[in-house]
Amino acid sequence: MADSTSHSLTETEIVEALGREFFLALDSRDPRRMRNTLAANATFRVHPHSAPIRPADEIVAYFGTVVSSYPNAHWDVTDVIAQPDRAAVMYVIREYSPRQGRERISEQVAVIRVSGGKIVSIVGYYDGAEFQRVFWDVD
Repeated sequence: MADSTSHSLTETEIVEALGREFFLALDSRDPRRMRNTLAANATFRVHPHSAPIRPADEIVAYFGTVVSSYPNAHWDVTDVIAQPDRAAVMYVIREYSPRQGRERISEQVAVIRVSGGKIVSIVGYYDGAEFQRVFWDVD
């Protein structure tokens, strides 16, 4: 985001682009690309009030285990509501289940905070019970 093209973007557009880029990197399973969106001292919380994962390299490692747990999943950003220093990133996790013969879907939200052109904080908001039921429980 710090290249010469970012000079033409507003702060709000940069925040939106960072939110989208983080999930594009997750979906592409590209740890370097993901790390490039994060400030070195960034924090991630799976849910509000959960213990933070930090710094940025630990966040990238955490998401490495996530994508290995869901090898066929895709993360698609559906909307971003952004301000100059924060955004709500709405996204859908999709994974086809051959056993169930259908796609499993979970809609989630992450709130990101940005400073200096990098994500400094991510907090996930989703229904953990719904995710467990859709992705883990046997029909």
